[in-house]
Amino acid sequence: MKIHENGVSVGPVRLTDFEIARISWLLPAVTVPLAMLVHILLGNARTFPIFISESDYPGLERFIFTSGLFFAGFIQTIFAYRMWATMKKNGRKKLMHLTLIFGLFTGSNLMIMSFSDMYDHLTLHVITASNVFQGGILWALLAHISLPNANKKGRKVRIWGMMISLVSYVIMTLSIISAVKDLENYGLEQDTILTLNSIQSAIDVAAIAEYGLFIGLIVALYSFEFDFRKKLDESE
Repeated sequence: MKIHENGVSVGPVRLTDFEIARISWLLPAVTVPLAMLVHILLGNARTFPIFISESDYPGLERFIFTSGLFFAGFIQTIFAYRMWATMKKNGRKKLMHLTLIFGLFTGSNLMIMSFSDMYDHLTLHVITASNVFQGGILWALLAHISLPNANKKGRKVRIWGMMISLVSYVIMTLSIISAVKDLENYGLEQDTILTLNSIQSAIDVAAIAEYGLFIGLIVALYSFEFDFRKKLDESE
């Protein structure tokens, strides 16, 4: 990978910072619903609603889920670096360094999670998924605070995205805690699908909250596009 003034080159592909910003939200925004839709249409879904990661199921949906989110994580790490490299002069430097760390942390965990399906690697999946959700919220918040002079429209959009994410995360967490308590009534030695079926009443709430969390994070990522669009216009 080669670094340029206004972007990077990965092999023969050259991307501007604006294109990196757009891909960072657009790729996961397409990957997740597409994988879930294929999972449902192929008749592999247990029911609905389901957790997003249930679409990481053997077959076409797994290929979409794994490849899409792996590259989304890779782009996220590049995006985090480019934001730090191009905006640290106009931001709060110490916070910008911390923002970079959380951005790299979130992207790296997303890449690992894309290969850690919940059916065969449940513990690793839960850890990396939690890191992605929590790290993503913290990354967006730190970036927001680090850039006091960011595009005003982008800041408003970002605040909405973070609010949706935070509220959804709290609801999802409380629902999952309730689900884990319910497991005591069924035992802990079932396979993943039987366990999920057993706690579907809690998943009905937790899964919807997870969708809200995902949408909020996508909105937060999208909000930074306004800053890189301005940067692109200034360079032309």
